Amino acid sequence: MTSTQFTNGIVLSLATPPYGLAAQLGFREIAFAKFGDLVDALTHHRAVVIIAAYPIVVRALAQTLSTKGDDPAVVAIDESTSFVTVLAGAHHGGEPLARQVADYLGATPVITTASSALDTIALDQTPQLCFGQMNAGIQARVNRGDGISLVNPTDLVLSDAIMNLVHDGSSPVKLVISDRLADEQLGDVRGSVKTLTIGVGCSSDATADEVNELINTVVHSAGLDIAAIDRIATIDRRLDHPALRGLHRELVGYGAAQLDVMTTPSPSTIVHQSVGTHSVAEAAALLASGEGGSLIVNKVKTARVTVAIARRRSLRGSLAVVGIGPGSLDLLTPRAFAALRSAQYVIGFSRYLDLIEPIIERGQELHRYPIGQEIERVAESLALAARGNHVALVTSGDPAVYAMAQLVVERLSPDVAIRVIPGVTAAYAASSTAGAIVGHDHAMISLSDLLTPWSIIENRIAAAAEADFVIAFYNPRSKQRSWQLEKALALIGEHRRPTTPVLIASRVERAGARVTVTTLEDLDPESVDMETIVIVGATTTALRHGYLYTPRGYQGTP
Repeated sequence: MTSTQFTNGIVLSLATPPYGLAAQLGFREIAFAKFGDLVDALTHHRAVVIIAAYPIVVRALAQTLSTKGDDPAVVAIDESTSFVTVLAGAHHGGEPLARQVADYLGATPVITTASSALDTIALDQTPQLCFGQMNAGIQARVNRGDGISLVNPTDLVLSDAIMNLVHDGSSPVKLVISDRLADEQLGDVRGSVKTLTIGVGCSSDATADEVNELINTVVHSAGLDIAAIDRIATIDRRLDHPALRGLHRELVGYGAAQLDVMTTPSPSTIVHQSVGTHSVAEAAALLASGEGGSLIVNKVKTARVTVAIARRRSLRGSLAVVGIGPGSLDLLTPRAFAALRSAQYVIGFSRYLDLIEPIIERGQELHRYPIGQEIERVAESLALAARGNHVALVTSGDPAVYAMAQLVVERLSPDVAIRVIPGVTAAYAASSTAGAIVGHDHAMISLSDLLTPWSIIENRIAAAAEADFVIAFYNPRSKQRSWQLEKALALIGEHRRPTTPVLIASRVERAGARVTVTTLEDLDPESVDMETIVIVGATTTALRHGYLYTPRGYQGTP
């Protein structure tokens, strides 16, 4: 499940239990709600999931809805949980929310918007475009096949999602892509894009209201769209200033040395004497605008605040490095689900993509790779994100545990924002199949010497064994590396008795899963492959009623 784009969602049920939906979505919950609770939820939340008879929901909607642009995403579920219906805010996240809820409940999603029914492009669902209040007639023209052409007056490098909107028709809708309000006159509809970086300098006693007022004044005076603001940039010493935190926008800070190398039109000796750089607002705006960015509004000052504006050359993309866990979709975290569903491109080892393919939606592209080629996967992911796209790079288990996250960080450029989304890691999934063998101090060690010399691996095994850690071995054995596991077990055997419990877990939570509890002396290396986790117990690890556990020493425990 997922709370894809909502920070204040709520689940209400009137006469039935809420079926765990709130926990899955990360929403608030009101069980056995009253009618007044529905009205209040529809007034104060951006996503509302209601389990009730539909006429009750409709009566509540009648009291709260105003204009289409302000509608929350409202999803209703009948009391038999057979159907999940979008009643409002379909293009404000209602459609994906309904599909996600339906996936969880095993219900049928009911989505009646024209673009979905006719399988046409929904303009206001295009990633990175903001339309505000779009005339319904524009979408109607797209639905009937009039086509779409783009007008790009600021010569922005457009993302693939926007470029893919273009298609032929008898009388194409002219879609203007611009952060300038006046450019609405150049076509039929304007889509705003987040291209503006706002550089801010302020005194220690400045307030958030002062900063916000000057930003709004400067943006509007320049004929720009406030919805096009990407982020706020400043000197690093001001990142925790209440005046900037109070803006509730993404902040980025730069050191004085970084700022001072920027060429700006309004350098100040006084500023340099005070903070070590000749420019804060202009230099920060330029730095945050990325490669090819340009200053479009020179600094404007009040007594305590300075603001400048730069424009990005291309949209800022994002890369989510997503851990999908051991393979079962019900162990996929809500955050991982959200990242996968919101990505334009999903990239990964082909077998991992097979595991998540059931949740991939129309319009998303899967880029499959054979085993290996980790560098190539990362390179493509970063390149696509650098072009302004939203990308998900898939790993099994957790992306920081012998996976892709560190490789991404090593090759990261400033123009790409990344998120590392944790998953249930293989060692913990394996341990759960037979109890709690990793219940006390433990170490994870990869036996692959392709990137780490065996001498280093050997030293780490010996140290962990001597310290009496439970040891989980990743990449324990392959056709090319057949001797390392036996050597590792021999090293451990110098510090553990032959009857020490060992867990062998293969393909956990996948087809062909196999779990074996054995001992150091009885372990058969031939039963182990690259899809296996081998966990060797500590001296205190024991078997109780068929379950492995490593005690922590609670008093009164048998």
